[in-house]
Amino acid sequence: MKLIAIDMDGTLVSKQLKVTKANKEAIQRAREKGHMVVIATGRSFDEARYTLGEAELHLPLICVNGAEIRNEKWEKVTSIPIPFKQYFNVEKALRANNIYYEVYTSEGTYTDNREKAFKVMKDIVLTSNPDATEDDVHKAALRRFKLGTVKYIHDYDLLMEREGLEIYKVLAFSSEPEKVANSVERLKQIDHLAVSSSANNNLEITNADAQKGFALEKFAKLNKISLEDTMAIGDNYNDVSMLEKAGISVAMGNAYDEIKTIAKFVTKTNDESGVAYAIENYLEERKTSLA
Repeated sequence: MKLIAIDMDGTLVSKQLKVTKANKEAIQRAREKGHMVVIATGRSFDEARYTLGEAELHLPLICVNGAEIRNEKWEKVTSIPIPFKQYFNVEKALRANNIYYEVYTSEGTYTDNREKAFKVMKDIVLTSNPDATEDDVHKAALRRFKLGTVKYIHDYDLLMEREGLEIYKVLAFSSEPEKVANSVERLKQIDHLAVSSSANNNLEITNADAQKGFALEKFAKLNKISLEDTMAIGDNYNDVSMLEKAGISVAMGNAYDEIKTIAKFVTKTNDESGVAYAIENYLEERKTSLA
């Protein structure tokens, strides 16, 4: 194994949204043995780097589900934005169903409703960590705003006027399944979009070429590594593309059953440092079962 791709929420981080000591040490040992480790997340760069910085892990990043790739120095290597024309069609589809959404851009993540943005973050944390306490969930959501990783703007149209701005992802959310389903049907009619999910009742909308699997393939090629020599670890639907591309696919113990079915192995939960367990078992012996 030469390359290990690791999701963040529900995978690398615990329900407190922290990288466990065991996970950090396993990653460090893997790198000392010559293996490359890349973080593949739906998070924006700003949200990802804060958590990794806390753990003193400076790793290459696949951000926003593959819309952006950054090297170990966190310099942008590539980006795959949603063209403005497609964005406006996405906006129409979501507005038609009265669905709240956030816009992930090259200048940060934006919301036009602070209250709903707070609710969305709580839902994302709770979905990845169903056993998290209300206090844990509240603190995690509050930190998102204190860090300034989500910015308020009263009209998204103002973003479109900014020269050089790129739209990486639209994160839509609704507690009404019927509205989500209706939106998906409308979004399917828009060319070259990828629609996935990372939490209950949300939609992650990116360019069709901006998926973790494609980004992993591109990252491996840039580093002259075969996909057969990669391991991917994840827990949710936006991890499917990279789990299917990797030579070894590992689902977290807290992953949905559908994700476990796709993966070759199932490790422990994120609160049990399942990433460390997967890395250590694989690196010690190629044929060792992770079950």
